[in-house]
Amino acid sequence: MYSKKKVLISNLMLTLAAAIWGSCFIFQKTAANVIGPFSFMAARYSIGALTMIPLILFIGHQRKETLAAEGITDFSYGKAYFKKLLVAAPLCSIANVAGNTLVQMGLAYTAASKAGFLNSIYIIFVPIVGYLVFRQKSSRFIFAGIILAVIGLYNLCLTETLTFEKGDVIILSSTIFFALHIQLISKYVREVVGMHFTFVEFVFAGILLSIVAAIIEEPSFSQFMLCAPNVLYAGALGVGVCYALQVTAQKYTDPTVASLLMSLEAVFSAIFGVLFLNESFTARELTGIFFIVAAIIIAQLPSKE
Repeated sequence: MYSKKKVLISNLMLTLAAAIWGSCFIFQKTAANVIGPFSFMAARYSIGALTMIPLILFIGHQRKETLAAEGITDFSYGKAYFKKLLVAAPLCSIANVAGNTLVQMGLAYTAASKAGFLNSIYIIFVPIVGYLVFRQKSSRFIFAGIILAVIGLYNLCLTETLTFEKGDVIILSSTIFFALHIQLISKYVREVVGMHFTFVEFVFAGILLSIVAAIIEEPSFSQFMLCAPNVLYAGALGVGVCYALQVTAQKYTDPTVASLLMSLEAVFSAIFGVLFLNESFTARELTGIFFIVAAIIIAQLPSKE
């Protein structure tokens, strides 16, 4: 068991990450009209990786000082450690890349504030993926959460012709990958240093997305210059800082609690979308949001077991 102080600090770190992620929807939305999703995400992950380097050097220095004080002179991690790192991090990277790229694609067709709530549906899939992939037992409240989420989606997304809009479907499909990403992090992060894990994940994502972008989108320097502030914010803060917070904090908190706190990203995205993009919700959409928030909370209630 971890101390209450560590758990509290970890939960605050995840809340801060959710606030930054929520604000990123604004920058991603405006960039979606200028540059292709693969090009934007390639730049975002590359900047995120660069942001991690000073943190990794600092942690390495602190580790050496701690070990030296204990009389240990061998500072190497060993081959088994790097083997674990180079297998686990790229696996998480693929899930993360798939989810974030789908969100960036969907933002070209839907509002940033709405996208935040659609993206929060991933919390419903966290226990489902945990059971299907890792055989983790799910709370019985998950079924009530799914029902409420469906009602919420009906009110938030369906048009008068009872069809989902293109952007809604794309963003909803991303939630499965985010749920898988959370479960994979919880599985591997206790076996490696969080900062190392995150750095390798970002580097792999940057390389993979750069190759895809070069083949599919043929990005230009002028495109990057037009949305440079968007890429810098979403990369340095939305990737580098936020995922460092997530990976570090998830060492000391339960994955379902982590997913609940990070789902606050939806609330922050709505606030920022209304304040900075002049977006708004209809009464029907607000009803949908109410049911989705209720689903998120109920799905995470602990069972008696």
